[in-house]
Formats: sequence, structure tokens, C-alpha cells
Amino acid sequence: MDGAHQISTAADVTTNASDVLNYTMMLDQSAANSGNHSKQALVDAGYCSEANLAAAADRKNEPGTDTSMATGRLTYDEQVSATPRGRIPQDATARERMARKLRTKPGRAAYSRRKAIAEPVSGQIMTCQDGCELLCGGNGARGEGRLLAACHNLRKIFRQAGTAGPAAARA
Repeated sequence: MDGAHQISTAADVTTNASDVLNYTMMLDQSAANSGNHSKQALVDAGYCSEANLAAAADRKNEPGTDTSMATGRLTYDEQVSATPRGRIPQDATARERMARKLRTKPGRAAYSRRKAIAEPVSGQIMTCQDGCELLCGGNGARGEGRLLAACHNLRKIFRQAGTAGPAAARA
């Protein structure tokens, strides 16, 4: 997602019960569609796995994508615990390092932006475009999901361009 305009840079529908298998695929699709790698990726706990935490570390080094990945879910009224003081233990796992990163002030600020970037897009597609029930079958559902994302993007672009239309945006 583009944080400034809520434009989807990648969209897909899969039969996977969890998003774990889609982390690198979605980042690669976003880079191919937008022409550049994201500087930041904010992903929920559905993507958290040891393989994805390792891939996130690799992506931090190579294309420079800084990933904030939730390591678990909080209950409704549960608060994030304070950041422990001192150095990170040498034997800390990748999951523990990510959890600690998200408990820092910059980590909390970055991840909280996800609520204003990704979640509204899902809600708008479900509400405005009746995207709750997709066609049956993998290809039909995938095609309809991508069409809904494209229509959402066109709506955002049209609203950004104003009532004068796309010609005014080019001027």
C-alpha cells in the first residue's frame, strides 16, 4: 500500500489459511508493479514465521526494506509491554528481536500507521464495492480480488485528481 494515498501496490487472493507464504511474494509484486522496492513494510502477525523474519532481515540489507512484523496478537484490552532496558541479549531469536523492535517508540509509531494505511482499504473494498464474497474457484476469486483492488485504486486516483478529472492531474 502507498501510505500517502491508500493505493494498493499489490493484491492477490490465495487458498492459504495464513499469510505466511505470501510475504516475499507480495513485496516482490509491489516492487514489480511500482518500479521500486518499498522502504517500509508493515505486516500483521499472519505473516510471522522464522522464514519470513529471516527474509525480512535479508530485505533490510539488500533492497533496504525495513519490515515491522507483528509477532503475535493482543487481546482487546491488552497493552504492549514496555521496552526492556539494556542491550538485546546475544542469544535472542529473530522473533524476540522483532518483538522488541515493535515495543520501541519508533517501532510502535511505525506499526500504528498500518491501521491508517492497510485496514481502511480492506474496509472500503468490503463496504463500497461489496467485496465480501468473491467468485468460486481460485482463478475467479483471484481475478475478482485484483479487479476490486484496481477499482479501489481508480476511485482514489479520481478523487485525488479532483472533479476536473485526470486531464487536470497531468497539467
